[in-house]
Amino acid sequence: MNVQSKIQEAFQQAQTKATARAKEFEQEARKVFETLGDRAQAEMKTLLAQAHASSREQMDILGVELEKLGKKLQQLAAAPVAKPPEAAHAADEKATQPATGSVQ
Repeated sequence: MNVQSKIQEAFQQAQTKATARAKEFEQEARKVFETLGDRAQAEMKTLLAQAHASSREQMDILGVELEKLGKKLQQLAAAPVAKPPEAAHAADEKATQPATGSVQ
């Protein structure tokens, strides 16, 4: 066997080992990507569930605040209408003045 064939044989063996090692790395990488993909999906589902729960809580809070506002508006609508300040002042003056034709 000459030197050139020994080099070729060594090269083929190295190439075969490298190819086998590359396939092992590929299989490991696929497993890692699958695991990461599963974890990412689980995390996404968790985040979506939290977002839905948060949205529901915010809607509940908004509903309570709207209910309070509605009650306040009903109270304001049921309350007697206040007189404007000028009218109230004139009414006070009229009440303190003696009636015409009365004796003091």
